[in-house]
Amino acid sequence: MYCEIFDTGIDERAHAPVIRRLYARWQALRAEGPAVPFSYFAPQTMGPAADDMIVFRPLPDGDMVFAHYGRALVERNGVDMTGLPHSHLKEPIGAFFRDCNARVAASGQPLFTLHRGKSAGPVHLWERLVLPCQDETGETLLVVIALPRLYRDDLLASLLDASLDAIVAVRLIRDEQGRVTDGEFITANRLAAEWSGISVEAMLQTTILKLRPDLKDAGLWDAYVQAAELRSPLQLITPWTILGRQCWMEVACVPFGDGFTLTVTDVTEKKKALDREREAQGELARANEALKEEIRRRQDLELELSRLATRDSLTGVLNRRAVTEGLQRSMATAERYGHPVSVLAMDLDHFKRINDEHGHAGGDAVLRHVTDLLTHGLREDVDLVGRLGGEEFVIVLPHVGLTDAAAVACRMRAVMAETGVMHDDRPIVFSGSFGVACWDGRETMDRLLSRADTALYRAKAAGRNAVAVDEGAGEIVVAVAPPQAPLQPLSEPFTPSTRQGTGPRGSRSKAGS
Repeated sequence: MYCEIFDTGIDERAHAPVIRRLYARWQALRAEGPAVPFSYFAPQTMGPAADDMIVFRPLPDGDMVFAHYGRALVERNGVDMTGLPHSHLKEPIGAFFRDCNARVAASGQPLFTLHRGKSAGPVHLWERLVLPCQDETGETLLVVIALPRLYRDDLLASLLDASLDAIVAVRLIRDEQGRVTDGEFITANRLAAEWSGISVEAMLQTTILKLRPDLKDAGLWDAYVQAAELRSPLQLITPWTILGRQCWMEVACVPFGDGFTLTVTDVTEKKKALDREREAQGELARANEALKEEIRRRQDLELELSRLATRDSLTGVLNRRAVTEGLQRSMATAERYGHPVSVLAMDLDHFKRINDEHGHAGGDAVLRHVTDLLTHGLREDVDLVGRLGGEEFVIVLPHVGLTDAAAVACRMRAVMAETGVMHDDRPIVFSGSFGVACWDGRETMDRLLSRADTALYRAKAAGRNAVAVDEGAGEIVVAVAPPQAPLQPLSEPFTPSTRQGTGPRGSRSKAGS
C-alpha cells in the first residue's frame, strides 16, 4: 500500500484549498493557547467542509470511534462508519489510520498524509489532514479532512516528465523592501533535474541562483525577472552548459503568478545546422522563419498556460479575470433557470493606515486573514470570492436573493469587526465595508457590479464598517451602520464625488479608503 506521512511542509504539499485553510486556522488558534478548542472545528459549524470530515473520539479501551463521518465520504466509499471503532477497519489501511491517529494524539501536532485508494474505488489518491483538538472536558479529539487528489494533477506531472523540454516554474523571493533577491523552484520536470545534475526533490529544496549563479553574470536572471514583473514573455537562444557540455538552448520565459516558467529546449544541433546553412545563400532566411514560427507556437502555448492561472498569488482567492468570468457564468445560468444571483463588493477600511503603521507585510497578513474570513462558511465550488486588487474584494453568491445576501454581508462585517490578526507580536484590528446588489434579470454584469460598488460607497459614506444594500429602483439602504451612525435610506441613487469613469470598478482616491 502506498502511503506518505508529513509533519512539516503541509502548506506546500496540500493541494486542496480547504485543507490549507483549515491548517492555517489550526495554527492560528494553537498560537493562542496550549490546545485548540474542538468547538472551532465542530461539524455543525463547518458548513460544506463537514461533508469531507471525520471526527475520532477515544474509547476507554484505547480504541477510537468514528464520532462523525461526512456525507461526501459515505458517497465516495459506499459505507457509513459513524459509531464504529477504527479497529473495525481492515488491513493494511486500518493500521495506517491507527498509526496516524496515535502519532497525532501523542504529539499534539497535525499530520498530512497521502495514500492510494481502493483499487476498485473512484479515487486514485487521497490527501488527509489530521488535527488534534480538545473538547470542553479536556478530552483529545481528532479532526480529519479527507479529500481526493484530482487525477489531472497526476496527468500534469506525467506530461511534464514526458516532455522533451526542460520545464521549471519559479516563484520570486523578495526582501522586506520588495526587491527580488532570488527565486525558489515550485515545480520541475525530470529532464530539468537531469540537466542540473541533481534529483527533482533536491532541486525543489534549493533556489535558482544557488543552482545556477552564472545566470546573473550572463544577464539572463535580470531578463527573467523583468519578464515576470512587466508581464511580458521572453524568447531567446543562449549558450548553456549541461553537465560540463557546451550547448545552445532555446529559452521561453513566461510570467506565471509572482514568478515565471522556463521552457528550455536543446537546439545545439539545430544551431549547428543553421550555421552550416548560413554558408549556403538563401537557406538561412527560410530556417530563421521556421525557428520564429516555432517560437511563436511555444509563446502561444505558454500564454495559454499563463491564462489558466486564475488565482491571486497573495491571498489564494480568484483573481479579477477569474471571478468576473465566474460571475458571467452564474448570470447565464440564472437567466436560463430563473435563479437569483447576488454580488457583494467589499473594501477594507483605512487600509492605507494599516500599511503605514504595520508595513506592507502587516497589510499582506491582514489581506490573507480577510480572505480566510470571507471564504469560511461559504459553499465550496458554488460561491466565488475574488480579489480585484489592493484591498478590494467581490463575493458572488449564485442562487441567493437580496435578503439572504445582505445577511451574509452582515455576518462577514461582524466577524471582521470582532477579529484581528497578530503581526510581529502586535495586534492589527480592521473592519470592512460592504455593498450588496442582486441581479435584476436584465442588466449587464458591469451594471450589476456598478450597483454593488455604489452601495459600497454608500456604506463608506455612512461611516465605514457598514453594509449598504441596493434594493433596486435607485434606492440604497444602509442595512448595518457603524456605531453611532444612523440608518440612512436614500431615495435617489448614491454617486460618490470621487467616482471617475463609467466602468463597474471606476478609479477612485485610495487615500481615505
